[in-house]
Amino acid sequence: MNELAKSLVKAQAAMNHAAKDSKNPHFKSAYSSLASVIDAVRPHLSVNGLAIVQKTHDAEGGVCVETVLIHESGQEMSFGKLFVPASKQDSQGFGSALSYAKRYSIQTALCVASSDDDGEAAVKSPPKQVIPVLIDMDYAVDEMAAQTDLEALKACFAKWYKSAPDSQKEVLKVMYDGIKANWENQ
Repeated sequence: MNELAKSLVKAQAAMNHAAKDSKNPHFKSAYSSLASVIDAVRPHLSVNGLAIVQKTHDAEGGVCVETVLIHESGQEMSFGKLFVPASKQDSQGFGSALSYAKRYSIQTALCVASSDDDGEAAVKSPPKQVIPVLIDMDYAVDEMAAQTDLEALKACFAKWYKSAPDSQKEVLKVMYDGIKANWENQ
């Protein structure tokens, strides 16, 4: 669980609340749709090697959903089962209950609330945080070191430098300079 736990801490630190993007005409209120909740969590989970799977279980008179967090290492964490009764015993009633169960199960598992419409209407929302995708630095350095001439090394470095986020460019440049110095000293 140590790999999963470390990744979950990083993912949750970057998550924002789910936008209230849907309206309930019966209660005249806004709520976060399942898509909005998924949009709020999926990029942060993915960047940290995590994914969510939702299993359904047999349930009399409603639906039962179990949210499971899976780490790329194979470690898993279940957040238990959530039963939601179907308001009507037809496909629409079961579908509505299923959507509700999936949405609230994810929100509960990952501590993601719905955004506050009133507060956000009064204050301009901050821009969404863009999470840079880190390159595999070990792989990049190994690939540069495997080049057979200086031109190939420069081209390989340029490729990696272009795809690296700013936080990795300085280290990548230092590694390139070291490999280049070895070429020049041969």
